[in-house]
Amino acid sequence: MRGGTLLLIVPFLGACYTYVPLQTSPVPAPGTKISLVLTDQGRVDAAPQIGPYAMRVEGSLLQTTDADYLVAVSDVVDIRGIHSKWTGESVPLPRSGVANSYERLLSKPRTAMFALGMTAAVVALIASRNLLGIGGSGGGDNGGGGGNGQ
Repeated sequence: MRGGTLLLIVPFLGACYTYVPLQTSPVPAPGTKISLVLTDQGRVDAAPQIGPYAMRVEGSLLQTTDADYLVAVSDVVDIRGIHSKWTGESVPLPRSGVANSYERLLSKPRTAMFALGMTAAVVALIASRNLLGIGGSGGGDNGGGGGNGQ
């Protein structure tokens, strides 16, 4: 049951994150999870590396310079909203081609609400299904007489 519950929870863990504007001073540390929204020119310039129509690039920051972000790409979202999963390929993106940059952070309030909701759902499931063998109806023989059937 634990494995099944874990599989049900995993898709919702993404809801426990939020994006905040990326701080450029001090310089973000390598490994920072980022999301870069490209400008129209940035989209054109990055097309040979990440494909046409890319609107947003997500991944881990590998390095940053005054001119570029070097990103281990995990996801590319195009202008139609279609996600393309990547496996950490390194892609340099010029800062001049980035309209907005964000950092992905764990949202403590969302995580707490999610944990509270999941706990309530599990407790309700256990209580409604009598899974622990306590509570519920007696399940006896509902009256009737003795055992010899005369």
